[in-house]
Amino acid sequence: MKKLLTVLLAVLLVVGLAGCSNEGGKKPEDEKVVIGYSLNSMDATMKTMADYFEQEARARGWEPVLLNANGDVATELNNMESLMNMGAKAVVIMGCDTEGSAAAIDLLGNAGVPVIIAGRGINATNYYTYVAGDHHEAGKAQAAYLNGLLEADPNLVLNVAFIYGQSGSSSVAQRYEGFEADGLNGPNKDRMKLVASQYAEFDAQKAYDITSDMLVTYPEINCFVTQSDEQAGGIINAIKAKGEKVEDYIIVSIDCSATGQSYLATGELDATVLMAMKQLAVSSADYVVKALAGEQVEKKNQVVGYYQLVTPENYVETLKKNGMEPANQ
Repeated sequence: MKKLLTVLLAVLLVVGLAGCSNEGGKKPEDEKVVIGYSLNSMDATMKTMADYFEQEARARGWEPVLLNANGDVATELNNMESLMNMGAKAVVIMGCDTEGSAAAIDLLGNAGVPVIIAGRGINATNYYTYVAGDHHEAGKAQAAYLNGLLEADPNLVLNVAFIYGQSGSSSVAQRYEGFEADGLNGPNKDRMKLVASQYAEFDAQKAYDITSDMLVTYPEINCFVTQSDEQAGGIINAIKAKGEKVEDYIIVSIDCSATGQSYLATGELDATVLMAMKQLAVSSADYVVKALAGEQVEKKNQVVGYYQLVTPENYVETLKKNGMEPANQ
């Protein structure tokens, strides 16, 4: 009997200690699911993208970890390693380079971490899915706006300077292809002429410097088509610095970011192409859910209506229709 009591007391003591050690501690089911988000940069557009994804992740009970590669594939690879070491269950990436970003994606994919490629295509192999809009549509929307101006004014001739975004990006190439097809080779190709073109790497200062040179070298330019609102800001400021009137130039961009909205509000930006960034964030998060559940999906999924042309007259209304709050309201 005495031995039996001793054994029972020992068992009760172990159970009690176990209960005390767990008291006040986190239960496994209370731990947050870490979801990584790898950005290629942190300009106004990417910041908006990141904010929407973070909001969506937290609404779903995840712990989002956002890391910025600053346009460098080596940094991007290190960031992916960090996310893997943090125990990220899935990662959404907006890559730096179509080819160069593949190593970062395959690193996680080979480790069993599902990767959702968002916005920009990357030639990787071991990823979960790619979700984006049709980037050709962005360029086609820019061309449609300019074609409308030409049709409204039979005497207008557009001498176009085209300022690309980032070199090596598939989305940048596709945006130009769309503009070239419907604009430079479109119905008014005899009155829409490409005078000069150059890459500005989505950088406002580079766009400023390029524009400054173009205005001197090609004085016949009267239209700038660019691939981001940050670059549009550089173009606008270069025109001002030269002492010329911004209203003498037609300027068309892409993003409808906070930067673009500020120039739409002043009328210095004639048009830009809205990217439905919140829609991309929601779609990316939806595929994270599917990946975590082990569901098989198509390798490429399109966000319909991702690109929409906006002007100073309709950008606020269009943003709200897409569930996005205007930055200057």
